[in-house]
Order: sequence, then structure tokens, then C-alpha cells
Amino acid sequence: TFWNPLRIRDRTETKNNRKEINMKFIKSFGGRENYKPCKLKKDRIGDCVIRAISHGLNQDYKTTFQDLLNISWEMLDLPNSWVCAEEYLKRNGWIKNKPMRNSRNRKLKVHQFPTEGTFLIHTTTHLTCIKDGVLLDTWNCKKSSANSYYTRAVG
Repeated sequence: TFWNPLRIRDRTETKNNRKEINMKFIKSFGGRENYKPCKLKKDRIGDCVIRAISHGLNQDYKTTFQDLLNISWEMLDLPNSWVCAEEYLKRNGWIKNKPMRNSRNRKLKVHQFPTEGTFLIHTTTHLTCIKDGVLLDTWNCKKSSANSYYTRAVG
């Protein structure tokens, strides 16, 4: 190929000529900051299921927590377990989807998801929420592989 000195490199282009979307990240505790302190490292707890679902359903953290506690009591499991989370999402009209894959049949990373719509994404050990191209979480997990994801049922 001929080297063109006028060629301007696209800012989203990587060295392997793959496009990478710069997804916006907003640090969010899902509303927990209204009830408990969240500023110090010791205040961080394993509540990603509650936080992500609160964002996805547009509801208060305490409401989501209470609903998950009720389901966990029925199922005799912990409120932040995948079993309780899946049941709660199913009851609220969410559908579990298989992982999205690229043209080389590799799972998409969190930052490669579409920029329109709301997605609850399950990575290996985490649940996070993307709303209209914005990642809402306590830490930036955009480079994690998305194992499965949830979307609202249409209709």
C-alpha cells in the first residue's frame, strides 16, 4: 500500500485497526449513598446486583433491596445471588440473552455494547448497568467480557 501523509488517524482506531467505542462512565452507587456512607473503601460492599437492578428498573435502592430480600426469603438464598437476581428480573419483565459476539465469534466487552437502550450485563463475577451508552457502576468495568445480558421484554 502507498503511504499517505495526509491520512489522519481516527481517534477511536487502535493499532490493530479495530474500532473501540469510548463509553462514558459515571461512578454511581445506585442510590445506596442516600442511606449509607459510600466515600471510604471500607464502605464498599458486594451489592452490585442491587445497584445494577436499581439503575435498570429506575427505582430506589431500598425498594430493590427489599424486593430481593423477599425473593431470597422465598427461595432461601442470598438477595445478591444470581438465582434471586434472575427470578427478580424475570418477574419484572426482563429477558436473559446469550452473550453478544463479534465477527470472530468472541464475546463482546462491556464497552462494545450498543449505545441505545438499557442493558444489565453479567460478567464473570459482576453485574453492571449500561443506559444509553453510559456505564453506571462503582468502578469502570468496560474491559470485562460480557457473559450474558438482560433486556426489557418488548410489549
